[in-house]
Amino acid sequence: MPYADRHHVLCVGMGFLDTRLCVARFPPKHRRENATRRFEALGGPATVGAVTVVRLGGRASFWGQRGNDHVGERIETLLAADGVETAGYRAFPGTSPTCEVFIDPTGERYLFPYFGDGMPGRAEWVPERAVRDADAVLIDGRWAQGGLRVAKLAKSAGIPAVHDLDQDVPDIWKIAEQASHVVADEDLAIKLGGVETLLERIERLGAWGAVTLGERGVAFPGGRIPAFPVTVSDSTGAGDAFHGAFALALAQGHDERSAMRFGCAAGALLCKHGRVPFLAEVESLLAGSEP
Repeated sequence: MPYADRHHVLCVGMGFLDTRLCVARFPPKHRRENATRRFEALGGPATVGAVTVVRLGGRASFWGQRGNDHVGERIETLLAADGVETAGYRAFPGTSPTCEVFIDPTGERYLFPYFGDGMPGRAEWVPERAVRDADAVLIDGRWAQGGLRVAKLAKSAGIPAVHDLDQDVPDIWKIAEQASHVVADEDLAIKLGGVETLLERIERLGAWGAVTLGERGVAFPGGRIPAFPVTVSDSTGAGDAFHGAFALALAQGHDERSAMRFGCAAGALLCKHGRVPFLAEVESLLAGSEP
């Protein structure tokens, strides 16, 4: 089954405007260290996931809240420039989220997010038709009320709902209880007692589960999918690209193992190039890899 088609993934969460600084060393040795590069980029798990969906040949819409400010306008502009549908990205009085990102010489990143202020959080305005129009949904949990509403609607409609789980917070676990697929990160697994412990907890919720492990691939109850070895320039958003590719592959009807390989390829190429990859690049990497 080909990966390239226009299946629709509804992405729900919180958009961030990143300021990324490449530094010669981190943490700094002195109180003042020069940055080697500074640039602005789109951040946030579901937003980067949405861009990934589009670049890999799918259709993506992003639903969430932003402040009625220039930062929110900039986030929406960046999404639209990549072909993400933003009719459901609504402005409210308040301050939009931002994130300062420090990237060390190895490509490892350190995030300092500011989650904004003054936005209402409520989600009753998200219509059922927005979910019915989707072939899969991707939820990052940053906007908990919206994520929970969409997860419940997707479950009722029998639509795959992928939850990007990286916080041990009651409201976030409520989303996991409704999701069909829960993909957590290694930091959360360490916090909760290890990969197997976290996978067992997800299984008890009735969801299919996996844990991303960076350069060691992805663990799931049936084993592990290895990562694609690359030279890393910037790993910011690698997990987000994985989730976007994984959700798109499920929307297209692929099984979880195939979807994880697709996601691993997308994440690896993001680390290599420091940007979300395109479908031809992912397909080329997959074609040269072991099955």
